Amino acid sequence: MPQTTRLFKKPLKPTDITRRLAIPSKSLEFFPNFNEGHTVKLNIRYESRVWPMVCSTRKQGYKKPVFSNGWIPFVRRNRLDVGDVVTLYGEDDEEEFWFRIEVDRATRAPSVDGNLGVSVPNKAKPKTESGKAFNDAKKINLGLVGDQEESVLNLDLTLALPGATN
Repeated sequence: MPQTTRLFKKPLKPTDITRRLAIPSKSLEFFPNFNEGHTVKLNIRYESRVWPMVCSTRKQGYKKPVFSNGWIPFVRRNRLDVGDVVTLYGEDDEEEFWFRIEVDRATRAPSVDGNLGVSVPNKAKPKTESGKAFNDAKKINLGLVGDQEESVLNLDLTLALPGATN
């Protein structure tokens, strides 16, 4: 049975989901040797997949380690968001050492209009050339992740001003 060590636990901030994941310096002791460089490649397990990532540090002064290359594809593919909490573990079973990440999703508030998080801003007022409102069907594709595959949900939405008729 592998020995598990929690390296860090962190709620995601806007920069963590758009650019890079800043990680605590104390976790560097568990990473492979940087060999006098400032980057090291890591393979991190999440669910049934291995994600290659690069941990980099500053060349001088305070190290300020971050996950850079590989992190943003992980964020996008797994639909991470601000407030989600990631925990990185090191696992050692005497034959090999690996990294594993867990994600605890933040509670998502429902949209104000009670819909599936799809809302149309008040500024969106479709009009004909004469200035009258019209109905315009729009398709929105939402990617849904299942256990093993992606599927697409197509919604046909009609945009119209309040009180407009078909």
